Amino acid sequence: MLNFEYQNACEIVFGERSEAEIAVRIKKLGSKKVLVLFGGSSARKSGLIDRIFVSLKALSISYVSLGGVRANPSKALLLEGVALAKAEKVDFVLAVGGGSTIDTAKGIAVGAKTADVWKFYTKGKAITKALPVGAVLTIPAAGSECSTASVIRDENSGLKYCVGSELIRPKFAFINPALCATLPNEQVANGISDILAHLLERYFSPQTNVTVTDKLITGAIQAVFAIGKSVRDNPSDYDLMSELCLAGTIAHNDMLDMGRPEQDWGSHQIENALLSGVCDIAHGEGLAIIFPAWLKLVAVKKPGKILQFAEEVMLVTDGAHCEKIAAAIAKLEYFYKSIGLETTLSGMNIPLEKVKNAAAAINNSKSAVGGYGLLNKKEILKLLELAE
Repeated sequence: MLNFEYQNACEIVFGERSEAEIAVRIKKLGSKKVLVLFGGSSARKSGLIDRIFVSLKALSISYVSLGGVRANPSKALLLEGVALAKAEKVDFVLAVGGGSTIDTAKGIAVGAKTADVWKFYTKGKAITKALPVGAVLTIPAAGSECSTASVIRDENSGLKYCVGSELIRPKFAFINPALCATLPNEQVANGISDILAHLLERYFSPQTNVTVTDKLITGAIQAVFAIGKSVRDNPSDYDLMSELCLAGTIAHNDMLDMGRPEQDWGSHQIENALLSGVCDIAHGEGLAIIFPAWLKLVAVKKPGKILQFAEEVMLVTDGAHCEKIAAAIAKLEYFYKSIGLETTLSGMNIPLEKVKNAAAAINNSKSAVGGYGLLNKKEILKLLELAE
């Protein structure tokens, strides 16, 4: 285990109808004008947005709103939100939605305090100031409600870019599982895949002597397996959705990073660039394709942790090492399929050559991606073949 420092200043307010207290939290922070950012029409149809507006009005907090955030959040909407925030002189950004909405809100918070927000995403410029951000979670998936990261897609190039800073970690996150009750089954499945990937990326760390966090991650993964199909089929079951919401937050609030700062994230990098990026499919859909292929490839060159995954996480006990790993990967693929996700490019009608050509065009460097697997350009192409 390596040295670490851990702090997560995001206040979690968990429970049914907890969003009624949002204005109180904003008032405590001294904010007087809020930009309320949301996705599609469901937040309005459910009455959630109106309830938030009423709550703000009751405490004399002014607000403006912007809707239209979609999956794989766009640069165009980010810039629109920045312009609105500046024109209206807001001092707080409230995201009502899932990871895409929260990621966009974080970008707006940075953009409101600078001349060119996009340079932070493309140039790696350090964030030194940002408006405070809050979140009302309506889709358990990305864990953005407690994280320091924001990922935005440039719709013109298809490339995704990421920034990270403690300054954009939400000050609070309201998590009401009842708000997720009407989610479509496929959206719940994509969220489950995203949560699972956040746990797996952390599990596959090159660090040794991390038994405590290994066991915590193992337990979280097994919990997701245990409830996955049931919550996907019954999103209105409050108790089941509560479990999934909590899993999504724990998977990505940095608690599981302690002592293991080097994690993998190669599957995320590949998926963001080539599937949800270039092909514009849902992030969770892409991860269900990439992760089994990643396991198959990395098991050949560095089987140690993957064998541990097979034995301790997937509970495969019979057979030689290679047979255990193959059985574990098959069980993972079966889980994805059980919640309605495809595990191959062909299953999503994505031509292999399209993705390989995109990979060749994007990845011109000789550097490897990942922390445990460390895949070079040639190996990434091999992974895509395994994913076909």
